[in-house]
Order: sequence, then structure tokens, then C-alpha cells
Amino acid sequence: MKRKIVISTILIVLATVSSFAILNADGYFNNKSENKVLATEVVSLTPVVLAKETTPIKTPVVAKKPIPVKKTVAKKVIPKKKIIRKKSKLNLNPAPFTSETAPYSAKNKYN
Repeated sequence: MKRKIVISTILIVLATVSSFAILNADGYFNNKSENKVLATEVVSLTPVVLAKETTPIKTPVVAKKPIPVKKTVAKKVIPKKKIIRKKSKLNLNPAPFTSETAPYSAKNKYN
């Protein structure tokens, strides 16, 4: 558990140090160069012209009345026939399993 904590803190410190080094190399922490750029900025006195509408105004679209739908004749519902299933009864007194009453594959099994 301690190894995980130590490794995670080392990785966090390494990431922050590398990010500061990259930002310093790019000149992010040099405020003097930014102040010079802001001081030499030219402010234009001409007013800004906004874009004018060049497309003509379209006429509003009038909704069309829906076409009446003809009613169709309802189909006759044919009731499904009920299938009566016979319940299988468990034979509580089966015949003894002998070579005469056995199925064909069981008769020839040891022959």
C-alpha cells in the first residue's frame, strides 16, 4: 500500500515539474513581453459595421389541410381453435424390463 502511495506522489511531482519547465521554456512566466505587446496594440477608431441581411424575407409557409383518409372495412376476427392436450399419466406399475419387452437396440446390445 505504501509503495502505491509513494509511486503516485512521485508521478504527480514529476508531472508538475515537467509542466512548469515546459511553460517556462515557452515564455509563459515572462510578463514583460506580454506587457510590451499590449502597449503596442493599435486601437481602431472606425466603427465596426455589422453584417447586413442580404437574403429576402421568405413568405410564411401555410399548412395544408390533411387529406381525409377513407375508412377501411374491419376484417373479421377468426377465433383460434383451442387445442385440447391430453395430460400424460405416469404409469406407477410399469412392466418389468426384460429382453422381450426391451426396445430393439437394447435387445441386441450384448448379442
